[in-house]
Amino acid sequence: MCNLSSVVKAIDEKLTKRQLNLFKNDIFGHFLECRNFPFSRVILHNLLLRQVAHEEDSREDQLWFQIGKYLIGLSIVEWCLVTELSYGVDIELRNNKTVHRLRNTYFGGVHRKINLKEFDALFKKLKFKEIDALKIALLYFADRGLLSWEMIYKSVDDALFEKDEKFKTTRLKNPYHNIEKYNVYGFTSGVQLLQAWIYEAIGGLPSTWVVKTKKKIPRIVQWKPIPSYVINFAEVYSFFNHESRLGDVLQTLEPNSKESSRKY
Repeated sequence: MCNLSSVVKAIDEKLTKRQLNLFKNDIFGHFLECRNFPFSRVILHNLLLRQVAHEEDSREDQLWFQIGKYLIGLSIVEWCLVTELSYGVDIELRNNKTVHRLRNTYFGGVHRKINLKEFDALFKKLKFKEIDALKIALLYFADRGLLSWEMIYKSVDDALFEKDEKFKTTRLKNPYHNIEKYNVYGFTSGVQLLQAWIYEAIGGLPSTWVVKTKKKIPRIVQWKPIPSYVINFAEVYSFFNHESRLGDVLQTLEPNSKESSRKY
């Protein structure tokens, strides 16, 4: 699975200066500022360990986590505030006469199956017509750099499901079994966007984990994460359990005046 930084780098290196300016002014343009956004598995794992069931104001598409004595909620509202992506009704394609033109022109037609590795290689290798470059770059970013909120929700919600029981059962059969592994779909792409929500919701995070570099929207571009290998698991675990070390912890994110004026 590609991570956000590598996808942004591939687009930055592929497009001409003019094409890149067009991309910057389009729907995903702000993500070009996330070229250096390392994935922090230590912080994410500590968050997942604190997932709780919360009945108050609960919705089926909302996740809750216990940080110290505080509850923080993640829903599509927080997702959109962090990413500046919008949500609404599905759009129906009315004119489908040229729907397969790009696939026929560059990717061997609709009947050719292309895996993710091949898509990466073709994107870097092929020469696109000027009129097609932006469209294909947007498609590449949407397919390789993002996951939908629905996918992220299901992935995070299922990550540790019944893993404790599985660990206990396996341990009875094998006393040397000390680790229970799990996967999060989109582990290094969509989940990197999840990190930005963590930084927004939990105040007082040490500068050795993440640094807030600017005030602008979307919120994801405000943060500069520190590589995960320099972050100690025990330190994060202890931090999340001590209210005295936490700053302001936001149960939900609220839009500021600029964000309120935008259509999500």
